[in-house]
Amino acid sequence: MKYSQLFGKTKLEAPADADSVNAKLLTQAGFVDRLIAGVYTFLPLGLRVLKKINEIIREEMNAVGGQEIAMPSLHPREIWQQTGRDKTMDPILYRTKGAGDRDFVFGPSHEEIVTPLAAKYVQSYKDLPVALYQIQTKFRNEPRAKSGILRGREFGMKDMYSFHTDDADLDKYYEVVKTAYLKVFTRCGLDAYVSEASGGAFTDKYSHEFAVRTQAGEDTMLLCEKCKYAQNIEIAEAKFDDLQPADEEEAPLKKVNAPRGITIPENAAFHKVPEWKILKTVVYKLKGGFLGVCIRGDLKVSQKRLESILKEKVRVATKEEFVENGLIMGFISPIGINIPFIADHSIKHIKNFVTGANELNEDYLNANVGRDFVVREFMHLTDLELVCPKCGNKLSEEKAVEAGNIFKLGTKYSKDCNLYFTDKEGKKQIVTMGCYGIGNTRLLGTIVEACHDEHGIIWPKAVAPFAAHLVTLGGDEKVQEEAQKLYDYLRENDIDVLFDDRDESTGKKLNDADLIGIPVRLIISKKTIEKKCVEVKRRDSKEADLVPVNDVLKFI
Repeated sequence: MKYSQLFGKTKLEAPADADSVNAKLLTQAGFVDRLIAGVYTFLPLGLRVLKKINEIIREEMNAVGGQEIAMPSLHPREIWQQTGRDKTMDPILYRTKGAGDRDFVFGPSHEEIVTPLAAKYVQSYKDLPVALYQIQTKFRNEPRAKSGILRGREFGMKDMYSFHTDDADLDKYYEVVKTAYLKVFTRCGLDAYVSEASGGAFTDKYSHEFAVRTQAGEDTMLLCEKCKYAQNIEIAEAKFDDLQPADEEEAPLKKVNAPRGITIPENAAFHKVPEWKILKTVVYKLKGGFLGVCIRGDLKVSQKRLESILKEKVRVATKEEFVENGLIMGFISPIGINIPFIADHSIKHIKNFVTGANELNEDYLNANVGRDFVVREFMHLTDLELVCPKCGNKLSEEKAVEAGNIFKLGTKYSKDCNLYFTDKEGKKQIVTMGCYGIGNTRLLGTIVEACHDEHGIIWPKAVAPFAAHLVTLGGDEKVQEEAQKLYDYLRENDIDVLFDDRDESTGKKLNDADLIGIPVRLIISKKTIEKKCVEVKRRDSKEADLVPVNDVLKFI
């Protein structure tokens, strides 16, 4: 491809609204074009990369027995009502009406389509196991469409669904797919961690995310460098649950007189509860006002961690500021106070806290987050050292992008969609299911987040839009002639080349080559011609070499 003929050129600057590295670089380098937040056009360069990612995914899914199909994006609403997700996923569903005033949704996921499909063809245990996948566009009305193509409203996804006779067979295949996913990410040039996470709207079981470290990530992962163990911090913090009986129910909120001391031990002793049952609230002064932080009574807020999250210096509010905000030292609570609150993950799953009532010698019993008070966000706010449960190594806290996710769906959708099979004894049994997703467009953005420098993208070889970027320096006719010869020679040998044949300055061409990020840059100029060489430079190297023209193919 000659760059002069390519649709979609580089831009001098990234769009002002580019809110992430991938949004900035992909748009500026001419890979994508933003229509609205969360909706992008893939230009020729971007589509080339996406097709290579898709092919890697296909190869690995085929290798584990996946069979590719193509399901519709337009779904009758009644099948979503059948599973109950018409309500549970209502905030992100795009809806429309068809002929006869029939209601439809645009598919954010395909459990409701693939399960009835399987029910038409799975009759006997001889039909199982089977795995079906597709690579298709999804639609989700994301309220926070951001970070370029990492969180979109219209986006690409590979979703695979497996069907099994029992949990043991599902468990076995689940591990096979987990390994296949790691191969996908490795082939795409990424170092991915398998991370335990919540099942969200798909299952009440834990799922597994495939996390790639990058500051653009929306998730916080606890990572072990030694054994590659990883866990979403939200799930990790939920391990504090074992302090409390699993069957404890929320009790009614109750206000009581409490002539006690103001320390946590005094509070716990007065109410005859362990310190972890005390909801501790610390009020901090920020640039823009005050912020309340809720944490379990036996833990301490790490001010250093809080400042790192807020990206500013903070201090505990003074006595005068307590009075100014109507706060009573030792009796503060998030109930009925007009300042914003955040909380440590440790309080999320504890029921029936004891907390102050914002009046002297008055407390609340049975305070529950979500029912009696609301916090803006849960964060990891303690200095509690977390260690790997597998090898004992210290876990590091890292920002990460979720590049893929797999779930054990069990029998939920099988029951809703009447998916059964006949076993060897002729008895009717329910099919158990697994679900495996990779956002292919998100994966492209993740690669950029993980593989770039201050000059532009650094594409891993397997997914690069071209194998080499041929650049001519100077407008000399001989230079163009020799470059054309090399271009034709490489193409004849099945090397995909982007040939920058433009009449532009040296600086412009070299800057554009760095921005676009093709793995190998080839430069032809008067000097290289005189030496019968080509200047060759890898995108991930600062050094360039002079390589004889006849050896360029071998180098690539």
